[in-house]
Amino acid sequence: MKKNTTINACLTQTGIVPRTTTEAVCSFNQKEKIMKNLRNFLVGLVSLLFVVQLTFVSPVAAQSSKQLERERLSRVMDANANVEEFRQEYINYLTEMADALRLFNEIPAVRRKFNQAGLQPVASLEQGKNLVAVMKPEDLIIMRAAYAKVSGWRDAPQAINSLLKPQLREQLELKLAAKKNSGGNITPDAIITDVCPDPSIVPSNSDIAVAKAAEIAADLVMELLPTDVITIVFREAASIARAAVKSGVLAAETLKAIDDDCSGLKSSDVQDIVNNAKSEIINNDNSNRTAIVNNDNSNKDTILNTLNTKTSTITTAITNSQNAVINNGDTNLATITTAITNAKTDIVNNDNSNRTTIVNNDNANATTLNTAVTNARNTIVNNDNTNTTNIVNNDNANKTAIINNATANTTTLNTAITNAKTEILNNANANATALQDVLLRSQIEADLAAESNGVKVAWYMTPTANGGKLDLVQSIVTLTLANITAAGGSIGNAQSFLDSANVDKAAGRFKSAYDNYRKAYKAAAN
Repeated sequence: MKKNTTINACLTQTGIVPRTTTEAVCSFNQKEKIMKNLRNFLVGLVSLLFVVQLTFVSPVAAQSSKQLERERLSRVMDANANVEEFRQEYINYLTEMADALRLFNEIPAVRRKFNQAGLQPVASLEQGKNLVAVMKPEDLIIMRAAYAKVSGWRDAPQAINSLLKPQLREQLELKLAAKKNSGGNITPDAIITDVCPDPSIVPSNSDIAVAKAAEIAADLVMELLPTDVITIVFREAASIARAAVKSGVLAAETLKAIDDDCSGLKSSDVQDIVNNAKSEIINNDNSNRTAIVNNDNSNKDTILNTLNTKTSTITTAITNSQNAVINNGDTNLATITTAITNAKTDIVNNDNSNRTTIVNNDNANATTLNTAVTNARNTIVNNDNTNTTNIVNNDNANKTAIINNATANTTTLNTAITNAKTEILNNANANATALQDVLLRSQIEADLAAESNGVKVAWYMTPTANGGKLDLVQSIVTLTLANITAAGGSIGNAQSFLDSANVDKAAGRFKSAYDNYRKAYKAAAN
């Protein structure tokens, strides 16, 4: 009962096809381990998905289709394209997200989460479509330029759609159709069943990571849009789109949290299951033990009688076989003894005859071998003496040449090693200095590009004479303006900010000087 009570706590949380209580209990341990691993991996996966811009390995046909879609979107986002194409593209973008979120809104638990967060995604998206439909062309151009810098922005509807598994989508579409046919009077929670949801239709952490990546893209677009009062219209449209993406993420996380809650049993529930199973096993084991003992006692007498009969038969057979073996052995022993005696006599006579022949031949061979060994020894000694003199003379001559050559090679190698070591050290020191300079300049430029109200690095604001890098900041900003101007780019009012910064720096107003350097940098870079 406690197990069912725990699982039934999820009853009113979702409107999707359930799974049985037994399945929820059996998957407890396995799902807990999988959930732990997936949660640890989620943050890294979201970043990775954003870097690769939501692209995955797919068949050739799908890749071709994606390539065509990217080419089409690239033409729409081109700065020279008709801005009305972008207007229609953005309206389609909002429509696709509204269609997906309209289905999510039919899930009671998700709808409650929307209400608690103050979100009305479908209504907001319709408002956004109306806003974009009447937006001025010049506002659309600025808005298009911001979105063009984020290549993954158009994938948000697909990411939200992917959170709806086919089985869940079919149920929600049927529910929505029934609601429309009845004039909107159908009970919203009518399809909720009294068990937990089937995990196969609940979004996985990987699905949520894809939606999170789309959310990051929407946030990035908002960061890229201007923040002045004049451009508030298109920032409102982008804010509506970002809120829609966040709604999709919230919906997926709600369903996943419900499934996690339904799958998690309390330790007391697990202990009750274990205790009940233990009692059933012990009772069944006791019952089986009694039956086995009774059956064993019944079979014991039958087995003993059969064994006694078989033992008598076997004993008689062994006695008969023993007598036959003994009689046959005695007969064979006499025959074998006679054959061995005759063979021994033949072997001794033949051995004596062969011994005389072998001794005579051995004596003759010994004389011949002694003569041959003596002659060979004399030849080897004489030859060795001659070769010794030649080898010693040749070795003395080669030794001097080898020593002289080794000395020359040692000097050459020492010189080459010294030169190579010096060159490597010089190159390594130069590379280290260059790398440190590039890293420092990159960090300074990143701080210059940060928001004006952000925390500044004190080291960058301090003059070089006092151990800081303000002179390097001045050099970076001045060079940046010069490079953009030389490339034919516009730096806006960056020069005036630079002039003000130089005046502040000369007057000792270092913090004010850094603020103006930051303004000059961002004005030139935007």
